[in-house]
Amino acid sequence: MSIAVSTVVKPSRRLLVVVVAMCMAVLCSGMAIGSDSVGNLPPVFRLAVALVCIMAAGYAFYTVVMIRKTYEIHISGVGQIRLAVRTNGSQVEIAGGTEAEPVKLLASSTLWSGLLILHLQNEKQKTEIVRILPDSVSADSFRALLVACRWIVMRHPEAGDRREHSN
Repeated sequence: MSIAVSTVVKPSRRLLVVVVAMCMAVLCSGMAIGSDSVGNLPPVFRLAVALVCIMAAGYAFYTVVMIRKTYEIHISGVGQIRLAVRTNGSQVEIAGGTEAEPVKLLASSTLWSGLLILHLQNEKQKTEIVRILPDSVSADSFRALLVACRWIVMRHPEAGDRREHSN
């Protein structure tokens, strides 16, 4: 059995919808507090809380919407992972090159059956966090990535040692 897999991970629309909904909730909360519809705060605190809520919602919205990346992940049959990052359609790598670079899967990664959060670190110790939801890739690619990442964690003792020490 080979764990080799290559896939393109597109930004998740589900994650975008959830974050936009949360931003709208925080924005509405800030507006309600600021307009004195909720709570019994002095005007200075009311405006400060409203401003913080509005700024937090704006920052979260900007971060999620403007910095959406597409990833190319290539996992070889022996478990070597290569990553290429695309932003706005152009291919940009973590180190700034044009080819996919080798990265290692860190023990802090989350490998669930409905969510993958891959913490991938290159040779220069720069970490890229790849969030993979089922709508980011095809169902077959999601299962293949999940199996390959679990295989890598099981086969590489250094990932297990770091995981044991972090608990």
